[in-house]
Amino acid sequence: MSRLTSQSTDGGGGRAAAADVRAFLDSLAGQPPLRSLSAADARAAVRQLVAAVDLPADPSVASQDFQFDAGGAHQLRARAFEPANAAPGPVIIYMHGGGWTTGDLDTHDSLCRSIAARTALRLISVDYRLAPEAPFPAAYEDALFATQRVLAGAGPFDARQGVVVAGDSAGGGLAAAVAHAHRGNDFGLRAQLLLYPVLDVAGRGHSYAECAEGYLLEAADMENFMDAYVPDREQRHDPRCSPLLAESFDSLPPLALLTCGFDPLRDEGRAYAARCVKAGVDVHFIEAAGHIHGIATLRRAIASSQHVLDRVYAGLLRLL
Repeated sequence: MSRLTSQSTDGGGGRAAAADVRAFLDSLAGQPPLRSLSAADARAAVRQLVAAVDLPADPSVASQDFQFDAGGAHQLRARAFEPANAAPGPVIIYMHGGGWTTGDLDTHDSLCRSIAARTALRLISVDYRLAPEAPFPAAYEDALFATQRVLAGAGPFDARQGVVVAGDSAGGGLAAAVAHAHRGNDFGLRAQLLLYPVLDVAGRGHSYAECAEGYLLEAADMENFMDAYVPDREQRHDPRCSPLLAESFDSLPPLALLTCGFDPLRDEGRAYAARCVKAGVDVHFIEAAGHIHGIATLRRAIASSQHVLDRVYAGLLRLL
């Protein structure tokens, strides 16, 4: 029998955006959408935005960069984080967001430090290959390879207590796909931590129309990201890029999942949680009704987001 813990938090906004969310959105007026930029310019814009609107990195969390040898000339960069309050437990393997085309170890450095400190768990962030230079399944293959290597003893941390696969947005979808790749096998996956993940690149929930414009991530941006990562539309039903479409959810590890009320991806997150519950998976589900996509790296601008994230992390720890 699965356990479902479901909570909704509106950040004071109900069916309206929370006050600090609205103030942040208003501050972006006149900015060009990411879809109008080249890949290089979009990556630079994301770095600049995150540097301006996310919290400073927690200096109490130690970090070190290292590489996984993926064979040939491909070296998979990663960054390990160890909080000062580290406790015995699984290692979190984190895949950053950014629509498979932007984001890196630095854009998510502060967030990864915060997750490590607030969960007291060691964390490894994976710098997977980006599209359009490396389209599907490159990012998935890197995420899967890094997870398997950590479980096999590679990297600076002992993963004998298993791993948590985690990520935000596109990275959340990669983490979910990795969990499905290990479904039913005793490979040491302890949980999934998914923050407003991309879970279905073949379908479009009602939230795509409801939140099409005006909430930072727009439906047209998602179309642009998907065209870059999975340009072959016949591949979009592949569970490695659309884990919501997997045949079975049986024997998946427990799930902590966050959706945001004003996010085109909201409905696929809801559907993923529902399929996990139906399959008997323990689920901790939170919907931040007054919030937008991307809040995990907008914590300076949207102060209420940290409270939301803390509730997700607390749910994860209860599932372990």
